[in-house]
Amino acid sequence: MSTNIIDPHVHFFNLLDGQYTWLQGSNPPAWPNLEKIKRPISAQQLANSTDFKLKGLVHIEAGFDNSAPIKELNWLSKHLSEMPFKAISFNQIDAPAEQFSNALNALAHSSLCGIRDITEGDDAVRLKSPSCIHNLDLLAANKLHFEAQFELHNISVANHIAHCAKQLPHLQIILNHAGLPDDLISWQKGVELLAQYSNIAIKFSGFELLDLTQAQQETCFKWLLKHFGEQRIMFASNFPVCQINTHYNALWHQHYALCNSHSLWHKLSYANAKHYYQV
Repeated sequence: MSTNIIDPHVHFFNLLDGQYTWLQGSNPPAWPNLEKIKRPISAQQLANSTDFKLKGLVHIEAGFDNSAPIKELNWLSKHLSEMPFKAISFNQIDAPAEQFSNALNALAHSSLCGIRDITEGDDAVRLKSPSCIHNLDLLAANKLHFEAQFELHNISVANHIAHCAKQLPHLQIILNHAGLPDDLISWQKGVELLAQYSNIAIKFSGFELLDLTQAQQETCFKWLLKHFGEQRIMFASNFPVCQINTHYNALWHQHYALCNSHSLWHKLSYANAKHYYQV
C-alpha cells in the first residue's frame, strides 16, 4: 500500500490579516466545531496529523480578500514554503470580459493553477451568463483550470457546463465536492452527462456539508467511479471544514476503505492529483 497522498482541496486561514467576511463577519456558518475550523494551522501541523504521507496540496481560495485575491497567494507563498503546493484563486466567472481579464492579469503568481467562483444554489445561474464561456476560454488560453462548484442535480446548469466543455475542449474543468449530491436521482443524471467529456474531472470531498448516510456516500462513490473512471476522480479533504464531523486522518482512512485495490487507491489519493495540478 502506498501511503503517499496529495490533497487537492484544502484551505488555510489567516484571520489576522485576511478578511474572510463569510467566516468571521456578522453571519458566520452555523457549523459544529467552528472554533476548531477557524484555528490557525501550518502545513507541517496538518501533515503531522495523519499517518499518511502528505506530499503536496492544492489550496482553494478561502476569501482572504476577494477584492485583491493576490494577497492570499502572496501569503500562501510564505505560509506553505515548506510544502509543495498549487493554488486556486478567485475571479468572478460571469464578470464582463475586460474586468475578468484585468483581474486575471493581477493574479500572476507561480503557484496559480486555476480559478474558483462558488455558484451554489440560485447563484448557479451566473454560469449561464453570456460572458462566462468567453472567460472560460481565457482561462484555457492561460492554461488555468476552472473549479466548478455547483449542484449537479441542477440539470439546466449541468447542461450548460457540458456545452462549455464541448465548445472548449482545451479547458480543464474540475467539479468540486462530488457535485454536491442532494437530489440523488437528478445528481446521477448530472454525473452521467458531465462524465461524457474527457476534460471534466471531479473531486470526492465535501460530504460533511451534506445530509447523506455513509451508505449513500459509498453509493455516490461507486456511481462516480462507474462514469468518470479511475483517471478522473480525486480524493480530497476540504480541510479544515471536514472537522465539522471528523478528523483529517479519519477522513483519509474513510477514503482508503472505499478502494478495492492498491492501484485504485494510488490513483485517487495521489497520481490523479499529481497529473491535474502538477504539484
